[in-house]
Amino acid sequence: MHFTTDVYTVIPTFFKDSSVDLEQLVSSIQYQIDSDINNIVLLGTTSEISTLSEIEQESIVKTAWENFNGQINIIVGIGGNNTKTTLESAFKFKDYCDAVMATVPYYNTPSQEGIYQHFSTIAQLLGDKPIMLYNIPSRTGVSMKPEIIANLYNSFDNIKAIKEASGSISQSLEIMSLCDIVILSGDDSLTLPLMSIGACGVVSVASNLLPKHILALVDLYKTDNFRLATKLNKTLYPLFKNLFIDSNPVPLKYLMVKYNLATDDSVRLPLVRIQSEEVRNKLNELVNIPIASSNIYRI
Repeated sequence: MHFTTDVYTVIPTFFKDSSVDLEQLVSSIQYQIDSDINNIVLLGTTSEISTLSEIEQESIVKTAWENFNGQINIIVGIGGNNTKTTLESAFKFKDYCDAVMATVPYYNTPSQEGIYQHFSTIAQLLGDKPIMLYNIPSRTGVSMKPEIIANLYNSFDNIKAIKEASGSISQSLEIMSLCDIVILSGDDSLTLPLMSIGACGVVSVASNLLPKHILALVDLYKTDNFRLATKLNKTLYPLFKNLFIDSNPVPLKYLMVKYNLATDDSVRLPLVRIQSEEVRNKLNELVNIPIASSNIYRI
């Protein structure tokens, strides 16, 4: 697969009676396809991957592949803070996806050389399977330096893209000055700012709810319609901000039920449903957010 200027929707994991709800998974992916989304990401942070058993992870990936292979690009998160188990996941899923996403190792906070060796080992052993790197220091405790990203991109043909969730514009600028890796925003609220300096779209949580609008936001900027892109971004910002008013994906699941896109907002411990009435009220306001039809924004 080729990583292009586009929207990449991270699909949450749905539960019913404590089990993974594969029927809801299929419905959610179909909604993305019907909304002209070309790419989905499975087993990301939004998917509550840390609470899923190996059997559950496998059922999610194989269900998506068996139902949608060839209809949408499927990218699978493979972890992780253990290079060996990350590779095991990669080999298990590489025939059931179009690309993999691998995060900077979390919790054990490796050195920059350790990060380089982690990704280079994965890249060498995966052959021609495309890889999206994932840099999210707020969760991993360490940020991958631009020099390491550039070295990896320049050394391995299958390292194609990076989901940049450091929150730093200067980090992305520095990456761009060193190499031509495809940079995707890892934060919906930074999509437009990062595209303004050369990023190629977003790995999105909000597109689970309003896929056409997030796609329109990217398309407007891509086609140089900056005024309308800025207007749409301003309208969407309350959604971007409040999707993280509680731990991700708790607000997303709550809103998916409110938007009639899901039937159950269950999450797995240690996450719990929203406890605060104030938070629920803020999210309820987003259900009637005054967003015009995305068609007015399309070129």
